[in-house]
Amino acid sequence: MVLGEDMKKKLVLFITLMFIFIPTTHAQTLNDLYNKLASLEEKYASSNNSKKLTESEINEISRQINDINASIASAQSDISKAQKDIQDSYVKIEEKKQETDELLKFLQVSSGGNAYLEYLFDADNYTDFIYRYAIVSQMSGYNNKLMEELETLINDLEEKKKVLAQKEESLQAQRDEVSNKRDILRANLSELTTEGTTIEQDIADLKKDIEYYTSLGCSRNQDLSSCVKQPSASGWTYPLHSGCVSSEYTSYRLDWGVGSEHHGIDLACNPEGTNVYATAAGTVARIVDYSTCGGKMVYVYHRVNGVEYTSVYMHLLSINVGYGQTVNENTVIGKVGGGSTASVNGGYDKCTTGAHLHFGLASGHVAYSFNSYSFNPRDIFTFPQIGGGYFYR
Repeated sequence: MVLGEDMKKKLVLFITLMFIFIPTTHAQTLNDLYNKLASLEEKYASSNNSKKLTESEINEISRQINDINASIASAQSDISKAQKDIQDSYVKIEEKKQETDELLKFLQVSSGGNAYLEYLFDADNYTDFIYRYAIVSQMSGYNNKLMEELETLINDLEEKKKVLAQKEESLQAQRDEVSNKRDILRANLSELTTEGTTIEQDIADLKKDIEYYTSLGCSRNQDLSSCVKQPSASGWTYPLHSGCVSSEYTSYRLDWGVGSEHHGIDLACNPEGTNVYATAAGTVARIVDYSTCGGKMVYVYHRVNGVEYTSVYMHLLSINVGYGQTVNENTVIGKVGGGSTASVNGGYDKCTTGAHLHFGLASGHVAYSFNSYSFNPRDIFTFPQIGGGYFYR
């Protein structure tokens, strides 16, 4: 059996498909930072024009955030399932390829069919000839069936790609909506307990970023990663030598009756002053010296296996790195805080009650929209369950 050009192309296609789902990242430019600054200033102005929110309005916004977060969680579950189905298809395609390759080797298709004749006419007698003819016919038919199955798998995979792209687009729109609502809540409600920064802090720090990149000579439309050297990493390490988990990642929860979010995992079982390390090689992208809900914070940009990420370390007692500094997994980012800095102990941080590290991860370089792109650190790290023992670096 000789394969047509179209089928040959399809046989090669599955190899290409193996590389399609490598995550891509949007190149961030100085112009993007200016646009982000303008957006934050617009939100800040809008929030100042509506400082007085009634209790019913607050509850309605909290309910909307809860509903949107539930939709995001559902969409993420669907995406995870689609990705698993795709990986399963890869396995099936590889199995079919190996099976087909072995069959083609046996039949020596490249000989243009001469192998069939040689095999048939080597028969010792007529009965053997009929037997061999039956085998060749059966094998040829089976080979055609395998190729049809392979083509069907590839077509299914293409359809799943389209569905996945649509889900990702929808998820992005929902994230943007949640981000806008959260920013307005954060600006208006002093009792909001989302760990992070205020719009005022975001604006001030973003202006520092713009000044920094401008001082380096970065042009408005230049990819900032080409203006500032970004180290690459091939893996992750725990941010502490050891510890336990005291609180899980969640996109929505109720703290003291107020809608809140916890975009990280809390790592405890260490005293204040314990070293906190960078989770991978990267560049310090943002430093927050004071936040009433998060304390001292450090944001680090990473490029792990070619994919961009942001890590954050909150409730620090002290910070040991500087803005723009290159770090690696052995760099001490700061020291564990959260005890003496807690408001219940006379400190300024109202989002902690004891010594621990709030550790978070997000997709992309997003120090100013971290929560919108955060994901559960358990997706990468095998932290023990709460009460389930310790992790070790």
